[in-house]
Amino acid sequence: MTSEKCNDAGTTLTVLRTNCGSCDSTNVLPFLDLGTTPLADRFPASPDEHETKYPLGLIVCRSCWLVQNSYVVPGELLYSEDYGFYTGASPSLIAYYDEYARWAIKQFSPRSVVEIASNDGTLLWHFKDAGCAVVGVEPAVTVAESSGLPVIIEPFGREIAATIGKADLVVANNVVAHVSDLDDFVGGIADLLSDDGHAVIECQYLPDLLLGNQFDHVYHEHRSFFSVTTLASTFKRHGLRLNAWMHTPAQGGSIRCVFSKGGERAKRPDERWLSSPTAYTGFQGRIDHLRSALVSLMRERRDEGPIGGYGATAKSTTLLNYCGIDSNLLDYVVDLTPGKQGRYTPGTHIPIVSPENEPGASTYLLLAWNYLSGILQRERPFTEAGGRFILPLPQPILL
Repeated sequence: MTSEKCNDAGTTLTVLRTNCGSCDSTNVLPFLDLGTTPLADRFPASPDEHETKYPLGLIVCRSCWLVQNSYVVPGELLYSEDYGFYTGASPSLIAYYDEYARWAIKQFSPRSVVEIASNDGTLLWHFKDAGCAVVGVEPAVTVAESSGLPVIIEPFGREIAATIGKADLVVANNVVAHVSDLDDFVGGIADLLSDDGHAVIECQYLPDLLLGNQFDHVYHEHRSFFSVTTLASTFKRHGLRLNAWMHTPAQGGSIRCVFSKGGERAKRPDERWLSSPTAYTGFQGRIDHLRSALVSLMRERRDEGPIGGYGATAKSTTLLNYCGIDSNLLDYVVDLTPGKQGRYTPGTHIPIVSPENEPGASTYLLLAWNYLSGILQRERPFTEAGGRFILPLPQPILL
């Protein structure tokens, strides 16, 4: 059972989860409340532009232990034409997906590849260039059309899978966490796979989120948060077996899992600690403490000179809004994505500028902290000249 919140016109804005989106149990435990925020990838053109804010938080199912967003925002609001994330705008992601494609081609030697949530085609082009027949599936219109590849501009599910046929390899990175109907999504992957095909699913890893205080990964696009156990259980219901898994550095800690209709079963990690309420009930207190510490550190550095934000990321929307960081603490945010430049951060209305047009700062708040090593390497001249970075998670520190 769910309850709905509508606007004055009667349009559904959010749906409050009172049952699990995977096993349908009503035995759910709320454990994180982040108030209300705008959508993470909607960057207003002016500080006066109206923005709708939606409740944000987490629950965990005490039957299957899947963690989920407390509120569901309809997909047509999340992935409209002004969706702002382009994979190719991130130097770190470009390098990561180059390695990813080389690994997948060596591992599976696919003849046909379908990428679900193909975005701007940064990954899919590697398979195309290797001679594979490729199809992308991407619901964000502008992003999909920028790829130059054959793309189905719809949310993925069984109905879309039926129009594609069979594939040797199905790739889905950072998307299984976004879907509202897990059975339709995973069932579509099972329908799509050839008998000897493989599905590679990568998503942010729940233990890293909890232990690393990564609350900024909680935003409305992220509807589910998986461990290896909960992901494997979800796919098992559709006849797909976990063959292998690995821990990767993406998104501050992710899992890359390989599924097929047969093959050897992988040994799962020991995640028994996640099957207890005690794994979740202290998260709110840690986040509230982090918020106070971060704001105090920024006030100290603000007395030393301007502070810039590094990366207008989706997760920065959660961090800035929940911590109450606006233009009084953060002068601007620098970002490489042309579509974000000249706009403002959602909710907090901090100007977003290009590297060429930034006024300069002595300190940067690392809003793209999950790319820390690459950023420090690229920005060595800045740090050697005395510049500092604030790393907000897992506890705020000055680098």
